Amino acid sequence: MTLQQLNYALQLQKYGNFGEAAHHLKISQPALSLQISKLEKEMGLLIFDRSRSPVVPTVEGRAFLDKASGVVHQADDLKEFALNTSDSLSGTLKIGIIPTLAPFLVPLFAYSFQEKYPGISLDINEVITEKTVVGVRDGQLDAGILSTPINASGVESFPLFYEKFFLYSSPKVPKRQRTLSTIDYRKLWLLDEGNCFRDQVNDFCNVSKIRENKDFIYRSNSIDALIRIVDSKGGMTILPELTTLILNEEQEENISEINTGKTKAREVGLIKRPRTNKENMISVLMDHIVASIPKNMLNSKKLEVVDPNIHMV
Repeated sequence: MTLQQLNYALQLQKYGNFGEAAHHLKISQPALSLQISKLEKEMGLLIFDRSRSPVVPTVEGRAFLDKASGVVHQADDLKEFALNTSDSLSGTLKIGIIPTLAPFLVPLFAYSFQEKYPGISLDINEVITEKTVVGVRDGQLDAGILSTPINASGVESFPLFYEKFFLYSSPKVPKRQRTLSTIDYRKLWLLDEGNCFRDQVNDFCNVSKIRENKDFIYRSNSIDALIRIVDSKGGMTILPELTTLILNEEQEENISEINTGKTKAREVGLIKRPRTNKENMISVLMDHIVASIPKNMLNSKKLEVVDPNIHMV
């Protein structure tokens, strides 16, 4: 049994198809099949049910692969440990970033980070909150950047910055109507249900009214798409602060404060496993992100941080 064979088996489990797994591993399909067969013969265990499509692990095979995953991750940690005991920072950081952040945050830090730390490769994945937490906890991701605070076992979080919420309106909406108290919910566009940003907005906005009597419903998971729909269809949406940095001068005229007493904001933080051999790389990444953010977004004073209500056992 070799680490390579274990990795081959894990990739076959992931893709459920010998051809796709072999393509990802950059080996031939017969070579992959041969290595899986050798592994099964040595273990005296039928790991995969080849009679099904997609190929799936047997009951015993699933238990074996769970342990194999831990072994492979430990081996990767050993490699990273060896790299990070040297004075130079080198290796790959796999980062998960939620979709309401990634398009607006990544351009602020990624390229300058690579220039400053050429030995660190960034592998950034745009994934939803739940998959980010699971990925970090299971070792598929080294860190995640999402809306915090969170209540999730197996991870620890660190605040990075704070984004205020703003109303973004069509020029057709009179300025006197650009408030939550006078808002026309039939013309308010928000992200689809199941998005933590949407859940935060629900904290100060009556989301239940949004789809009442609407003759046009747009279910989107993209903030950029909401900006475009407001520009073309009319109405209003709610934006986090980083989003406003990409607006042109004409669009900036359509931004207004949300007056609900204390200014509402979301906390953006980084999560990681409590013990990781990539501590040094994650630390410099956090410092670089904070240095790349506008200074006014680093302090939570005078802000009411909206809880994203993330609870994962």
